[in-house]
Amino acid sequence: MTLDILMSRVALRDQAAFRQLYDDTSRCLFGIALRMLRERSWAEEVVQEVYVSIWNTTPGYSAAKAQPMTWLMTVARNKSLDALRSRRGERACMAQPAMPDGQDGDDVATLPDPADEGLGPLQQLCDATEAKRLRHCLQELAAAQRQAIALAFYDGMTHAELAAHLHQPLGTVKAWVRRGLERLVPCL
Repeated sequence: MTLDILMSRVALRDQAAFRQLYDDTSRCLFGIALRMLRERSWAEEVVQEVYVSIWNTTPGYSAAKAQPMTWLMTVARNKSLDALRSRRGERACMAQPAMPDGQDGDDVATLPDPADEGLGPLQQLCDATEAKRLRHCLQELAAAQRQAIALAFYDGMTHAELAAHLHQPLGTVKAWVRRGLERLVPCL
């Protein structure tokens, strides 16, 4: 069953469709949360919030505005950003134990890759095709737009963080992201 159909059935409160939607998308959404939060247990909590939000907001979802997976990934990204913002102050006050050999404790390479947990060949092919298409579309963007979008969506930076990181005014960075996304929509 396609994501479009599942989303429309979830909007009608079909629990079996919701279960199938979870089975089909949870690895990807967990991967987004894990990459942004860098803590497995925290990412698991956020993914639970993501699916509660999906259940509650799917009736308002419009396929005309975004593809189902794009919308789901945006929900996961936004919930992860919310979690980062809400715990930023709390986490800054906590004492961090010293790591040996100058490590900072945020080494994502030591975490298991959730994408490697038994994806079937068809799903791997679909994912690879989608990734190739996304890379092609990103290459069509100006370098500044491509960098801003990559930092925002892959590293979870906010507009303010992007502006500071790229040494550009906030309005400029917002425009790069908005215009870049507008150019990606027809390409994808």
